[in-house]
Amino acid sequence: MMKMKRLAASAAALALLANAVPAAAADSRSPVSMWVNGNALTFAEARPYEEAGNVLVPIRAAAERIGFRVSFDADTYEVGLSSPDVNVTFRAGTAAATVNGRETVFAPASAVVQNRVFVPLSFFETVLGFETAYRDDVKAAEVRGGALDPKALVADIVSLLVDGSYQQLSDEWFADELKAAVPVEALAAGWDDAAPIAGAFLGVKSAQTAPLDAETLGVEAVAAFDRMNFKVSLAINGERRLVGLLLQPAATEAAAPASVVEEEVVVGAGTAYELGGTLTLPAAAEGPVPAVVLVQGSGPSDRNETAGAYAPFRDLAWGLAQQGIAVLRYDKRTYAYGDKFTPEEAAAITVAEESVDDAVAAAELLKRDGRIDASQVYVIGHSQGGMLAPRIDAEGGDFAGLVLLAGSPRTLWELIYDQNMAFIEAMDDADPAKQANLNSIEAEYKKAQSVAAMTDDEAKNRSVFGFPAYYFKEMDAFDLPAYVEELKKPVLVLQGEDDFQVYAEKDFAMYKEIFGERDGVTYKLYPGLNHFFVDYDGPGAGTLGEYNVPGAVSQDVIDDIAAWISKQS
Repeated sequence: MMKMKRLAASAAALALLANAVPAAAADSRSPVSMWVNGNALTFAEARPYEEAGNVLVPIRAAAERIGFRVSFDADTYEVGLSSPDVNVTFRAGTAAATVNGRETVFAPASAVVQNRVFVPLSFFETVLGFETAYRDDVKAAEVRGGALDPKALVADIVSLLVDGSYQQLSDEWFADELKAAVPVEALAAGWDDAAPIAGAFLGVKSAQTAPLDAETLGVEAVAAFDRMNFKVSLAINGERRLVGLLLQPAATEAAAPASVVEEEVVVGAGTAYELGGTLTLPAAAEGPVPAVVLVQGSGPSDRNETAGAYAPFRDLAWGLAQQGIAVLRYDKRTYAYGDKFTPEEAAAITVAEESVDDAVAAAELLKRDGRIDASQVYVIGHSQGGMLAPRIDAEGGDFAGLVLLAGSPRTLWELIYDQNMAFIEAMDDADPAKQANLNSIEAEYKKAQSVAAMTDDEAKNRSVFGFPAYYFKEMDAFDLPAYVEELKKPVLVLQGEDDFQVYAEKDFAMYKEIFGERDGVTYKLYPGLNHFFVDYDGPGAGTLGEYNVPGAVSQDVIDDIAAWISKQS
């Protein structure tokens, strides 16, 4: 990003004859909001607009905001931009500019609209070397380069938090609505819980900005601490005040081992829901290798299945690839597209669209790759992914074998009920909220038991445990125990003894009841490992808080999976 000194804006108005050069048509333009270095620009007359997929910006207002002096020659229609380091000239209506004596081409061409010169948003990147961003869904464009330093901004905010300067943080940075939503006392209490596991603040590792809507700029950053990283999300209004602040544990960043190579791939290429993915391969592979598809648990999830400070799918991918097995992981559809679903689409989505169809597409992608042994493609499903793995196999996955990590043949709503009941049982009996929570959970459980009798329309308009009832209705229509019982392929069932989300005494035991002593089915229970197969025994153990402490999938689990696949090959 270029850094430039702000110069005094030219006092001369940029006035041109509208018919001197080609002008853009007026009836196809959509107005666009504009941000420059974190500040929303206001336009007295001509405004940015979008036309035919291109964003056009009035050059004077934006260029002066990022530190250029702007001039115009009425005889030649030449526009000049100057700063201490850069001199740019171009003729209005053309698509070429001279930058410090060298010609640079940009597209589309500049234009004159309402007696103002407009350039494409890409001009700021191609010609001036700034960073640009555009969000079509909110019609917001941004130019970054100079005044707003997102890393310094995040460092200032996090430093105030770490130093316990909660009142100062609120006074200097919070907009009125955020002050009302997050009082100083709540700010202090929230950080006091996180501070012991975070350690010392080391600095901001990365930060980037993008418009959230026409009036709000978003900043996403990673703040590094002695024992963990935090993902920092900020929302900033046009007055440079925070209207949103969120800190979440982030998985530790790491470089892939030298013994593996990773490639970006697209799962479902050419469909309406293309998903970004990563294919991890053994670097020294000779000939086709076995491969696995990783399927995440419930909820929106990235390709690493990031949960708090964990990145379990990254651990599995690197660990298995080091032992000669290719691994495909990809972003879940509800992660990649969830914010674009209409309320009606969100109410109607099922595990078929959310997980099953994409896992089948992932398997097909692997089988078409000449480096993969198409007869040795396996599925590893974690949690809900493990529950669905037999269905995915039956509906087109056609895997060589299945690995079920902390899965269950029970219904999802039964698991959710058990998880909530465990939380309530741990509450103090003197806490008046305990009975209220119990009543609420029992009411949801009763609704869940009646889902099968609902019509599709009823299910799409009701919720159960925070999910659309239709989600459970469709999932329950497929008899998971029957899928499991009908499996004739090799199966590896793994479970952590300390898992408090899926239970060894119920779910693992139920798999053993269904499969029995069938040939080709292997079971293993790991003492001390939690739902993500991480060994943890510190503060917050047995609660969701343990996922906030960095940890990795047990090497024993990775070794056991690799050995099992090798045995099948």
